[in-house]
Amino acid sequence: MIVKAKPSSNGHRAQTRKKAPRAVSSARPAERAEAKEEKRQAKVLETVLSEVTAQPETEHQEEDLSVACPYCGEEFEVHVTSEEDGQTMYEDCEVCCRPISLHVHTEEGELQIEAYRS
Repeated sequence: MIVKAKPSSNGHRAQTRKKAPRAVSSARPAERAEAKEEKRQAKVLETVLSEVTAQPETEHQEEDLSVACPYCGEEFEVHVTSEEDGQTMYEDCEVCCRPISLHVHTEEGELQIEAYRS
């Protein structure tokens, strides 16, 4: 605030006050709109992040699958679960006792197992 002394008609100096210029009032709505847009964008990004990082819901599966030994060709059963999807397990053939690597994976909602020589 600026204070100035002005001469008045009666010879005394009267003080007048000039108010400091205010910021343009149109800046406030622009700032509000900008803040609102930033909040909206943050919410959109949070939603996208939660969708990308969310684990897909899969039902628990357990099965006894028949496996052919890659050495002797005899079949035996192995118990696998959906938690083992994408894992490689090592078992010995129940007939010839040689080591077998078993790769478990899910294909079209069904558990699959592949046997390889270790």
